[in-house]
Amino acid sequence: MTSAEFDSEAWIERLVQLLPALTQVQESYLHEYQERYPRVIKLRDGKPPPFPLDDLRLLYDEVRDCRPWNLEEHYAPLRAVLDPVRHALLAHPTLARVAVTGRLIGDNRFSMDILGSDGDIYAGTLISGLMARAAELPDDGFRRALRELNAFLSPLGDGAETEALGSLDVACDMLLFHGLTLSERIEVEDGMVLLPYEEVLRFVDEETVWDFAPSFAGFHDWRAVGAVARPFRWRPEFRQRSSLNGPVGPPPPTFFPDAAALLDLLAVSHTTRVAPLVKLSNRTDASAGRLLGREEQSPGFYQSWSAQGVDGLAECPAMGQEALEQTLEAFHNRTSARYERMAPIVTRLSEALARDGRFAVADRVLDVAMSLERMYVLDEGNIGRKLRNRAARFLASDATSEQEIKDAVRELYGVRSDIVHNRLHKLTPERVHAAFCDGFDIARRSLFKMLREGMPEDWNASENVGEDGSEEEVR
Repeated sequence: MTSAEFDSEAWIERLVQLLPALTQVQESYLHEYQERYPRVIKLRDGKPPPFPLDDLRLLYDEVRDCRPWNLEEHYAPLRAVLDPVRHALLAHPTLARVAVTGRLIGDNRFSMDILGSDGDIYAGTLISGLMARAAELPDDGFRRALRELNAFLSPLGDGAETEALGSLDVACDMLLFHGLTLSERIEVEDGMVLLPYEEVLRFVDEETVWDFAPSFAGFHDWRAVGAVARPFRWRPEFRQRSSLNGPVGPPPPTFFPDAAALLDLLAVSHTTRVAPLVKLSNRTDASAGRLLGREEQSPGFYQSWSAQGVDGLAECPAMGQEALEQTLEAFHNRTSARYERMAPIVTRLSEALARDGRFAVADRVLDVAMSLERMYVLDEGNIGRKLRNRAARFLASDATSEQEIKDAVRELYGVRSDIVHNRLHKLTPERVHAAFCDGFDIARRSLFKMLREGMPEDWNASENVGEDGSEEEVR
């Protein structure tokens, strides 16, 4: 039968008639198999046990291969209802083209490739997937699962068939992070979104999150875990057994660097640590994987980071609208010369928030001071005074705020000098922390204003040379 002659509705209807009988007959055999090969099932938060997809697939394998040999007669009733389902399934032209069918139930091995993860399967793999997917659908489960499978077996772009999938054919590359609480999906730009934890679980199982998130992030129901994601549409590829794999390559190289840049901007705009956790590639919808007979998908790790220094117990801030708007404005202009000049400063300020260890607070002060010097084009001679004057004129809205900025910069540089020259008797944790907070706020405001408006062409033209510079200046 050619694709043009194929009647998908008739194919679906035939299987809808056959699958209930298979469900009924296999139940006792499945219980028997699970008693023979018990496995540990982790249950959390009162959730019901998952559909035993792997057990059912392995049972079908045992029936197909007539193993154990002394159970061939025992499995005859199950084989009698499984065979017609197998033959009806393989009548789909996409599967008929690749599956070698014959007298024995095992003569139908073929290859299925899901986004570069390739492996040989049997018809029983897809039948077990239909069972698992139907079990999680509320009404008319077999019919809906078969419509979805038919859509996956159809070419990408077939509008009529794609409708049945909804969003099952959406996959993504993603960078998991911890540090901000998202309540909803946020569109960053075409091809990039921010996902809250609930949507992350469509593509990543909880165990993977637990492996990489801070130890106690679950204390707040994982609200501070999210992802920068690049969604895309996909289709499985079916080939004959032992055929060469198709070309497989990594996702576009710009995504992960851009995702990291977005996290740095979010950290600076919200003045909070946003810790990247792990890069994951080619993550498919969990329900789509089950439909195709896969309980778990390849992790696709590109790189992971330690969450050292983050215990997860502290409540992380919610995504703020003003800070988000600042971030998106800067991110959308990331290819400009203005942003390229500021990119190292964004990274340094983000890293300042993430510092950990004995000297973390002092190092943060140095990070902020270096960032300000670079932003305000300071290299030699009266650096402290020039920075006070330039920052005050650039940021202040009135005389009061101008003086406040000058005082904050003077204190920042006083603390910086005491740290560099090891004048520990002048330093207290409270003083160092306050200097960092006030200095970081000036750096953050300066950064986003310079990204938005640029900086004066000539700082020296408006230099206030009359200010008293008799105090010690840092060079």
